[in-house]
This record gives sequence, structure tokens and C-alpha cells, in this order.
Amino acid sequence: MQDTDHPAAHIRSIVAGIVGLSPDEIDDDQDFIDFYRADSLNLIEIVAQLEKHYQVELPVAELQRARTVNALRDLLAQSLDTPLTPNPAG
Repeated sequence: MQDTDHPAAHIRSIVAGIVGLSPDEIDDDQDFIDFYRADSLNLIEIVAQLEKHYQVELPVAELQRARTVNALRDLLAQSLDTPLTPNPAG
């Protein structure tokens, strides 16, 4: 089953695990690299987990700009070709 109801929460959980914070500490509009000190390897891990979970390939050309929860959620929605509603908690 694909978790398309709460993709922002799922992305937040992945990011939190990788940068060593709780999901509640992740702001949907903060840049992973600038704010949470993630590096390019962390971004690759985030994307790899999303691709595996949602069984989709995210476009590499877009990944440089998808450095927030909201940007990744939007990119995921485009890749799934499914409108994803924003998570009200984010």
C-alpha cells in the first residue's frame, strides 16, 4: 500500500532519522542542507528511501531543488502523477 495520504509526515520521518532529530523538529519549509546540516549523501539516502517506499523514480534533474519536505512532497506527487494534499500538521 502506498502512503499517499500523509507524504509530508513520511518525508519528515525519513529526514529526522537521517539528521538525528525527531519528526516534530523538522520544518516542512527548511532546507535540509542549510538548516539541518545534511550533506549530499544524506539527500541521496532520503531520496532512495522515498523511491523504495513509493516504488517510483524521482527525476534527478529536479532533486537539487527539492531540499525541503514540501518540495520533495511536490516532486513525489508529480512522479506519482497523483495530487497529494498537504499535511495539515506541516
